Amino acid sequence: MSGAGFPGDRPVPSGPSAGTSCPDSFAPRRRVVSSAGVRGESEIRDVLHGRLRAAVFVLSLCFLAFFVVNAFSPGVLTGILHLQGVVVVMLMAATALLSTGWKPSSRRLRIMEAVVFGGVGVYFIIAIYLGMRLRLGVEADGAWQLADFLKSALSCMLLIIYTYAIFIPNDARRAARMIAPLALTLLVAPSALALTTPAFRALLGTHPALSFENLGEHALLLTLAASTAVYGAHTINRYRAEVLHSREMNQYVLIRKLGAGGMGDVFLAEHSLLKRPCALKLINEKLDQNPTALARFELEVRATARLSHWNTVEVYDYGRTDLGAFFYVMEYLPGCSLQELVDRHGPLPAGRVIYLLRQACGALNEAHQAGLVHRDLKPPNIFAAYRGGQYDVAKILDFGLVKPIHDERSSVLTLEGVVTGSPLYMAPELIVRNHEPDARVDVYGIGAVAYYLLTGRPPFLGPDAMAVMIAHARDPVEPLSAVVPGVPPDLEEVVLRCLEKDPADRFQDVVSLARALEACSDADDWSAERAAAWWRTHQPIEAADQPPPPPDRETDREALDSLNHVDFQAIARPGPREPLDPELTIAEDRGHPARLLPHGYDATRDRSPSESS
Repeated sequence: MSGAGFPGDRPVPSGPSAGTSCPDSFAPRRRVVSSAGVRGESEIRDVLHGRLRAAVFVLSLCFLAFFVVNAFSPGVLTGILHLQGVVVVMLMAATALLSTGWKPSSRRLRIMEAVVFGGVGVYFIIAIYLGMRLRLGVEADGAWQLADFLKSALSCMLLIIYTYAIFIPNDARRAARMIAPLALTLLVAPSALALTTPAFRALLGTHPALSFENLGEHALLLTLAASTAVYGAHTINRYRAEVLHSREMNQYVLIRKLGAGGMGDVFLAEHSLLKRPCALKLINEKLDQNPTALARFELEVRATARLSHWNTVEVYDYGRTDLGAFFYVMEYLPGCSLQELVDRHGPLPAGRVIYLLRQACGALNEAHQAGLVHRDLKPPNIFAAYRGGQYDVAKILDFGLVKPIHDERSSVLTLEGVVTGSPLYMAPELIVRNHEPDARVDVYGIGAVAYYLLTGRPPFLGPDAMAVMIAHARDPVEPLSAVVPGVPPDLEEVVLRCLEKDPADRFQDVVSLARALEACSDADDWSAERAAAWWRTHQPIEAADQPPPPPDRETDREALDSLNHVDFQAIARPGPREPLDPELTIAEDRGHPARLLPHGYDATRDRSPSESS
């Protein structure tokens, strides 16, 4: 074990204590660069490829069906039948080509789109012209046959137009450039016939079947259908773009939602080029216009990016989406938070608590030497992860309330007269403001987290947030052994010292705290080998850094329920109540009259015998 009491490979540098303000981190400075927007061109091309193949396949089936019917129908011109056969062959060949491994560019796909639908349009012009000439030669009811033929041609053209609008991804302008010529094909053939055939001109407007009223209805129907198709294509394309955008954040593709907090939602994502799994945090829309919230969001990114300790979550990137929403990207951590760990498996053994919290002290030591105080340590913000082939790697998350030591400029990030932090784990000086917050705030936070890990409940409970904060500032904490018998006395002494009201009575830095944890009798009872055995038995994790496959609906719902559970659950009268958000601070979540109890905590176990009876 290292001399400073931190497990792992990195020794703690000697020098000033964590409570002393240092000008900068001992780690090399890293610069986080905002990512630029990159369109998923290959994905758009693949969508066009698949949609065009589906559209051509549908058209080939339709033309094949009409070809078979016409082949056994008397009175069909041989030329039209042959032309239909040519179109069927062309469509089937296009379908086969698009179904192979050929990966054409978007430009070639658009050329094929124009050839296919343009060819269909040319077929309709020729077929309508020949069909109308054939029916014009019938003396008895040629005009009525012409009218029926035009209605049939109109129905077929509407089918072609709507097939194009539904399947081919287009904006309104591009859709109109194809749909308008297709609609006009119904006017080209009659116009050519009127110019070349006096008999047809004589029937126009004079015969009831070809009256201008009937022809006007056909034209109106065609115009409305074409307009509707253009608008529909535009609407489908917009929704498709929104869905595509909702899964993309610049260079990152969203896979599924992992959880939600007071500042924003967290998604499992993947870099589009590196194919590296990562966690992407997107700031809430309701906070996007809040300058204070945005400043805190950016502060969290920059503060975390300054740190390079193995036990601090690594930030890869940050920026804005095309719609202006802030996001940042950090390493994806297979595993679960300490809150989830206790919720699922109960209080942890003393050796494991020491093993995890010594690692957390190592990460905090680097932050403190860089002049940064976390101020919001709590079980959901410490992760037991699988990283680098090791289990139970503690990772500190969510530096959203980080504050530079002796830096008055950061006061703009807290509301005037409002306490920020999580009530169940908040240091007294953050509540009464009688001391400038320094590294000893995080010592208290580590003690409060240790209390929860060992007992399954926070140090103080109360009917509401204010009562809990008053208890932190005024009331003595109940010894751990009185809550859960069997807590080692030396570890209990360390935890209770962390929870002293006066910062001067606590460990003065996390280095001293880590040494005290290392000196406990149970410090050697947990190791990397025991952690690996425990995880494989109780909660297996993917052995690689790749994200696990998406679970089924029920499993996913249970996982999200665990991620979204609250630090303290509302237990009051029966009936629906909006749950508190585990990540909300007092500044963000005021006015919830809830009883503050830990998730899954049995209140009856703290009652006296008289109360239980």
